[in-house]
Amino acid sequence: MADIYENENILEVLRLLGSGKSVLGTAQLEEYESFIPRILLEFIPQPEEGSPRGIVVCKDDDTAKKIHDRASKELKPNDLTIDLIIEKGNKLKQRNDLFDGTEIIIGTPKRLCELYFQNGFNIGKLKLFLILEIDDQMRLGFRGFISRIAESLPKCRQLVFTRNAEEDRTVAYLNQFVNLVSVVYFKQLDD
Repeated sequence: MADIYENENILEVLRLLGSGKSVLGTAQLEEYESFIPRILLEFIPQPEEGSPRGIVVCKDDDTAKKIHDRASKELKPNDLTIDLIIEKGNKLKQRNDLFDGTEIIIGTPKRLCELYFQNGFNIGKLKLFLILEIDDQMRLGFRGFISRIAESLPKCRQLVFTRNAEEDRTVAYLNQFVNLVSVVYFKQLDD
C-alpha cells in the first residue's frame, strides 16, 4: 500500500482533522487499517506524562488486538505508551496500566466505558477520538457505551469510520455527539 503521504484519502482526512473538523470516513477496515498508526502519530507526536491523548474504539477484542499490535510496532520508535483495554483482558491490570499513564488507549466500547466510569481515567488532554466500523458497533449494541464516552469528551478531533455514510440511523446517531462533520469517501487506489 502507498505511504500515507502519497495516499489522497488519508491526506484529505488529515487536512480536515487539522482544520478542526470531525471526519466521517467511508471505507472497509482493510482500506484504512494500515494508516491508523500514522493518523495517531500526526496528532500525538511524542510522549507526555499523564492523561491519554488518543482513544481508538474497536468493535471486538480481535480487532483491538490487531490495531494495538500494529500501532505498538510502528510507534515504538516514538516511545508512545499504548494500552489495550478489551473484554478478555485482566480488568485489574488494565486499570493499573491506565492509572500508570498512557498516550493512546485502544479498546472495546464496553470495557472502555466500564473503566472510564468506574475508575475515571482523565480525558482532559484528549486530542483524537477514533471509532472504527461504527455500523458494526451499532449493530452489536454498543451505541450507549460509545455515546457515554463521547458525550464527556473535551473538544478534540473526532474520526469515525463507516461503510455507508448515507445510512440515516448512523448519521442521526453521530449528530448526537460529533459536530462539523466532513465526509471522506475512500476511493480504491492502486498500490
